[in-house]
Amino acid sequence: MITCIAIDDDPLFLQSLKAYFWEYEGMELIGIFQNPVNGIMKVVKEKPDVLLLDLEMPYLDGFEALDSLDKKPKVIMISAHVNQPAKVKQIKIDRYIRKVQLNKELLKKTILEVMHD
Repeated sequence: MITCIAIDDDPLFLQSLKAYFWEYEGMELIGIFQNPVNGIMKVVKEKPDVLLLDLEMPYLDGFEALDSLDKKPKVIMISAHVNQPAKVKQIKIDRYIRKVQLNKELLKKTILEVMHD
């Protein structure tokens, strides 16, 4: 079972992710968080295989969230940014997906890819 946690300040987007996971076999979304601080605390405690992380959030952005982790899971950054920010290339993330591109098939494929890299 591949375990995932999603951190994003958009509640509708998180609900969409939750719906995607209902259809995935062998994958479980063990937590969704609008508050990045609470989400990172859950990542530290639960040690998921994959972290689905928004780039821009209040209080703690995606970069700061990753910096706060000593041991990082596989990271799929999902953002509304049209272009991948240059800083994404400087930090360790496994994939970058624009929100406008995301659908349940792409997310499933991407999770499987990062788990087999």
